[in-house]
Amino acid sequence: MRNVLVPFDGSPSAKRAIQYLVDSARSTSGLSVHVLNVQAEPTFFGDFGSATMIEQFNASALKHAREINAEALAPLAAANVRCEAHEALGEVVAAVTHAVEEFGCDTVVMGTRGMSSLGNLLMGSVASRVVHGVPVPVLLVK
Repeated sequence: MRNVLVPFDGSPSAKRAIQYLVDSARSTSGLSVHVLNVQAEPTFFGDFGSATMIEQFNASALKHAREINAEALAPLAAANVRCEAHEALGEVVAAVTHAVEEFGCDTVVMGTRGMSSLGNLLMGSVASRVVHGVPVPVLLVK
């Protein structure tokens, strides 16, 4: 576990995953952490307006993602863990899989319960889908 991806939504479970990495950094030299927040792209029906308006919605979603990621970066940076934040629009599992490949991550560390409880009931948990969707080991933190 040297180059880790953390899907981060700001939930208590995701914060515990960050704390796990802060604690692990004490015994793992050279740990590098990529924090990823994925926001759903807005869906518009009918003639909604200009492309500029859609771009503004997307920019606002990415700004929100940066604010959430800042919560994860602070404890990592305070523990002198090399970390980088990434924001994406789209579907979580696809974005996580893409990020693992793009950043050459060897492990995904994530919480078991995120912010989307209703979605978990309807579609299965995001953590479960990530476990089955990425080509690297996934460590789930309770």
